Amino acid sequence: MSHNEGWHFCRLGRLIERADKTSRILDTKYYLLLPSLDAVGSPYDDLMWAAVLRSTSAFEMYRKRFQQISPDKIVEFLVLDREFPRAIHHCVVSAEASMHAISGSPFRTFANPAEQQLGRLCAELNYIQVREIINRGLHEFLDDIQARLNLVGDAIHNSFFALQPVPVMPQYPAAGSDA
Repeated sequence: MSHNEGWHFCRLGRLIERADKTSRILDTKYYLLLPSLDAVGSPYDDLMWAAVLRSTSAFEMYRKRFQQISPDKIVEFLVLDREFPRAIHHCVVSAEASMHAISGSPFRTFANPAEQQLGRLCAELNYIQVREIINRGLHEFLDDIQARLNLVGDAIHNSFFALQPVPVMPQYPAAGSDA
């Protein structure tokens, strides 16, 4: 497929969905799969974290880079990595590039609300550190990311696909008016 506007729209949708799914998989592990606090740091916990990496197709790349299973490193890898294609940050940066290719607006500017929201999310991911995410609460951070990705999707729909009503302007003055 030619890398034209249609390709960028397909890529944009795929990247936003990928970021959303990565956040949901990570959130599920953190929020639902751990049976008790006693299991933190146990072999069972390591198996669960390895399963998260496998379900995001990240296990091999993570192991090449970090060797040992470490929850902080996994969060950093799946959320903030700039090179791994399934990391949330990589997806948002790439989505922003496709959005600019569609709109034609210069990088670091915005021509519509979708670009503005993507730019804000990208800026936050550019500067946040994994320690800040953990201290804020991983679930809360991921929940916020998911909500913001949904807002980006809505803004894309409203900016490019939603039919806007055309105001009807009367061509002739109404009968009996003083005009």
